[in-house]
Amino acid sequence: MLKDWSDVYLIGVPEIDQQHQGFFVASHRLYEGILDRDGKAAVGPAITFMREYAEEHFQTEEAFMREHDYPGIKDHLRQHVAFFKRLDELENDLMIFGPSQDLADRALDITQDWLIDHIADEDMLYALHVKASLG
Repeated sequence: MLKDWSDVYLIGVPEIDQQHQGFFVASHRLYEGILDRDGKAAVGPAITFMREYAEEHFQTEEAFMREHDYPGIKDHLRQHVAFFKRLDELENDLMIFGPSQDLADRALDITQDWLIDHIADEDMLYALHVKASLG
C-alpha cells in the first residue's frame, strides 16, 4: 500500500518538510505509472528525480544538522550514502537492461522504504534534538 503524505511526517523545519512532501508527490507519480502499466516509461524519469532530489535535500539536511551540532550526524550521513548506493544499483540496471516494470517496482520500493523509515524515524531524531536544544 502506497503511503500518503500526512502531517505525522512533519519534522518542523519548513524547507525540509516541503522537500519531503515533494518526494511523496514523485513517489505517487511513479506508482500511478506502475498502475497504468506505464512503469517502464516512468522509471527513468523517477530515478533521475530521486537522484536530483536526494542531492539537494541531503545538502539541506546536512547543513541543518551541522548548524545545530546534531550528535548523530555521522550515522545519518552513512544512511545518505546507502541511499545513493541503492540509486546507483537502479541506474546501473537501467543502463544495462533498459527500463522495465520490475525496475519501476524496485524504484517504488526504495522510495517507500526511504519515505517511511528515513523521514519518519531518522529525520525526526535530528528535529527532536534541535527542539530540545532550543527550549
